[in-house]
Amino acid sequence: MKIITPESSQCNAQHNVLFAQGAGCIAQCGDLSAALWFENTPSHEGRCIATIGECELDDSRQAIDFLGDCSDYLHEEHGCRTVVGPMNGNTWLRHRLILDNNGRAPFMLEPLEPSYFSQLFEAAGFSILSRYSSSVVDLNKPTSGYANLHKRLQQRGVSLRTIDFENFEKDLSAIFQLSLLSFSKNFLYTELPEEIFVGKYLSAKDQIDPDLVLLAEVNGELVGYVFCLPDLIAQQSGNTPALIIKTLASHPDRKLSGLGTVLVEEVQQRAKDKGYVEAIHALQYESNSSLRISQRFDAKVFRRYALMAKSY
Repeated sequence: MKIITPESSQCNAQHNVLFAQGAGCIAQCGDLSAALWFENTPSHEGRCIATIGECELDDSRQAIDFLGDCSDYLHEEHGCRTVVGPMNGNTWLRHRLILDNNGRAPFMLEPLEPSYFSQLFEAAGFSILSRYSSSVVDLNKPTSGYANLHKRLQQRGVSLRTIDFENFEKDLSAIFQLSLLSFSKNFLYTELPEEIFVGKYLSAKDQIDPDLVLLAEVNGELVGYVFCLPDLIAQQSGNTPALIIKTLASHPDRKLSGLGTVLVEEVQQRAKDKGYVEAIHALQYESNSSLRISQRFDAKVFRRYALMAKSY
């Protein structure tokens, strides 16, 4: 197995992109390759992990051995006792492999690794660390309605508005600050610098319909948001118009309980009014409260994913 470092003369443009994301080195063996992260990675059970990501693997015995060699290298050379993959360093970047699916076409921004990756990682000594799913809601199907919940939140001073493209960066900064508060206890959470967070959304501005990004405020302070994108892949292929519910967050104040449900109901209704037929509740961690919200809208799971881990 060959190891390429940032100082290596063998670095190419793709390697440099991965090094910019924090990869410590690139491992190669013939046509097989993977990026390895062993610094500034998330913590799990009180210790930092190493990760294997950006994997180029075929469905072979050699690929299984290569994954094992990458994991052993991270343990022996960098003292990492837990190796997680596939993950490009942290959960803000590309991660997860597919466990099972119903054959539905991929949606925009979905990280779809080849279906055999789960068998490769398992054969290399990895086991499931965490599970995720994506589900779909039929927007034409009647729902129970949450008018009373909406009214209660209004009485507590909650108002909803759409994101303001004229003050886009200001709204994104508020979204970032709330995300820090809302997601700080999430599984494998790592902080992301505000400029990088804001930059990711600024670069996607042309893909955003501001009518479908809702902010909840109390006295002008952001207390919740739901960030959605149209599934441009479905639009371009002529498939059923679908909205992707990418991120949902709310303030942990118990007086605001139910806010996530209200935000999802409202954005799904607005999407339906715009001609969307489905809403994709994307890439939800199995223990996340947003999964319970999806169940309230009779969401049907169509794909399941996992992160795999190997401990020493």
